[in-house]
Amino acid sequence: MFLKQILFILIGFILAAILIYGTPIRYTDLIEPKITDIDATEFHALYKENPEKYVFVDVRSLGEYDLRHAEGAESMPLHTLYDERKNLPKKDKEVILICTGGRASGVGFGYLQHYGFSNISRIEGGIDAWEDAGLPVVYDVGI
Repeated sequence: MFLKQILFILIGFILAAILIYGTPIRYTDLIEPKITDIDATEFHALYKENPEKYVFVDVRSLGEYDLRHAEGAESMPLHTLYDERKNLPKKDKEVILICTGGRASGVGFGYLQHYGFSNISRIEGGIDAWEDAGLPVVYDVGI
């Protein structure tokens, strides 16, 4: 009887250890992931020098993108990232995200990071900072 109780307690400790230490880190990590930001002017200089090294993605809605967007950015609205992530490179190129002020691209950053992307950055301040820095912006002149 005593041996059964010790065995039962031992099995309980082993199962608890497996549950605690066997859980993947991403589920137990209580520290918020760090978002990598890049200054708009700094990125623009790098992009002009070697555009093939980057995938420049605007995560705003297509309507917002059509009104104004950073020159060179391609439209990939946030809600399409689930499907589009399969077309984005996880290595050999940097994926740079931009939105209006930084929040939506932050969401996109976290989402892509969740799917294993480590080659991502966000334009600090979004299209507003891009435009404030005097960098090239494409406007829809038909409106």
